[in-house]
Amino acid sequence: MRRTFDAQLGDRTVQVSVAAEEGGRLEITLDGQACDADVCHLGERSWSVVLDGAVYTLDVEGEPPDVTVHFREHAVPVKLVDTRRKLLAEAARLTGGARGGPMAIRAPMAGKVVKVLAPKGTTVTAGQGLIVVEAMKMENELKSPRDGTVTEVSVREGQAVEAGEPLATLE
Repeated sequence: MRRTFDAQLGDRTVQVSVAAEEGGRLEITLDGQACDADVCHLGERSWSVVLDGAVYTLDVEGEPPDVTVHFREHAVPVKLVDTRRKLLAEAARLTGGARGGPMAIRAPMAGKVVKVLAPKGTTVTAGQGLIVVEAMKMENELKSPRDGTVTEVSVREGQAVEAGEPLATLE
């Protein structure tokens, strides 16, 4: 399973995507750039990480979303924001948290529509996939934040979209 986060390091934000592979290896993408990583759990909050050939011992303090990563002589505060949760919170903000009115499903970033999973007229449940958008060589499945009916799909497969562009409407 792939998890995507925005990692905020001070005033810098890095998009991190992680997928577990066999043998403890992780497929990690940082701002769209693939990294070769091997991770070994050393103890309760300690990890050995081989990242692109360099070895790091990391100690993690705190609980997500706010953690501090200690390595070498550095202590780096990191805020991890799950992309899905961020999108759901943004959707709730845009609709005032409304449960019954129209809700625009928007592109989280510029990319290309790969697949429309729920065409106009489809009744969906919370968490059901609506549209797949490819951005930075990664496919992102946009899921319904609530139960409802897709009343409009304003994009087609293969279409380029900009960040924030409406893709579909859910009622």
